[in-house]
Amino acid sequence: MLRALSTGVTGLRTNQAALDVIGNNVANINTTGFKGARTHFADLLSQTLTGAQAPTANTGGRDASQIGLGATLAQVRTLFSQGTIQSTDHHTDLAIQGEGMFILANGADTLYTRAGAFTLDADGTLVDAATGYRVQGAAGDIVIAPGSTLPGAATTTATFGGNLDASQPDGTTHVMTFSVNDSLGAPHTITLTFTKNFAGAPGRWDWAATESDANIASLAGATGQLVFNTSGAIASGGTPTLTVNYAAAAGAATPQNVVLDFGSAANTAPMTGFAGASTGALASQNGYASGTLHSFSIAADGSVVGSYTNGRTQTIAQIQLAHFANPAGLTREGQNLFRVSQNSGPAQVGDPGTGGRGTLIAGALEGSNVDLAREFTELITHQRGFEASARIIRAGDEILQTAVNIKQ
Repeated sequence: MLRALSTGVTGLRTNQAALDVIGNNVANINTTGFKGARTHFADLLSQTLTGAQAPTANTGGRDASQIGLGATLAQVRTLFSQGTIQSTDHHTDLAIQGEGMFILANGADTLYTRAGAFTLDADGTLVDAATGYRVQGAAGDIVIAPGSTLPGAATTTATFGGNLDASQPDGTTHVMTFSVNDSLGAPHTITLTFTKNFAGAPGRWDWAATESDANIASLAGATGQLVFNTSGAIASGGTPTLTVNYAAAAGAATPQNVVLDFGSAANTAPMTGFAGASTGALASQNGYASGTLHSFSIAADGSVVGSYTNGRTQTIAQIQLAHFANPAGLTREGQNLFRVSQNSGPAQVGDPGTGGRGTLIAGALEGSNVDLAREFTELITHQRGFEASARIIRAGDEILQTAVNIKQ
């Protein structure tokens, strides 16, 4: 009889623990990035009344007779299933679609989270809004310094396209202007004049580069010939080099070599020499002025891309994710944070979208993965289990009382 009492107590304890877990799950139904938990029970040791007996020549075998001694809480397991992605329209909020954890640093301490409610602090560092812990990337802290400058770059290639009209008489000119940036990013205007000279050679156009910029001391390689074949494609002279020599007042590196790309293999729309209107013009050049950071965005692969006032974009940081062989082995630290344990395996760090890691969704957060309908079903089940265990204790007590009353 005493066994029934102690067994009933174990039922109360295990079902109470399950109710505690369910209560925590339900309380965090609206917690960002929360991962629910499930309880798993196991039976305790059993008392063996008679052992098992093997078959003999005269009798059959006999199973052991055992009475169980109750239940115990075997495990509280964290469930890392995907939570619902919810849009927030806050561009530093991040949700992970798939596997992986954000990496946060608190000094030398490293923690992990699925809650991507991030913001920028006064220094432009991307931090967890709740704790101030710093989000980690390929180079450590993610710093998006307000007002940071992208240095200018010198032009090394100017790419041209369009047509030069082969039907025009010799001596016809076509003028185009373009700008090159020096090593400081300052622009300088150069004029190209093409003159038809089929008398000199079939399909030939002579060109000359001139400038009226006081900061340009001289131009070298400023003349040349561009020759088209009978199909209107460039036959020779497609990639001459113009050398720009700057005056000392410009303060720029000099000389500066600029390839005039009329028709290289990399030029997808080279100049042509058909009978048609002359439309030759600059298509692009790879120099640019300096610019100031005015906005940024975060891509699915974790790239933090800055947009600058000079129209350029540049990757300024790379957010990384940690992947674990057994994420359920991580230990909870509160504040939506997890820590590596002996059974989680080490953090496998890499870019989102690689090595089994999920991708990022900017302007969104991952909600709790708690299923309220399932929690209420589990609540009913464990409530009944608790009540039944209490009934066992009550029945045992009543039987003991009856035994005591035999003497009376």
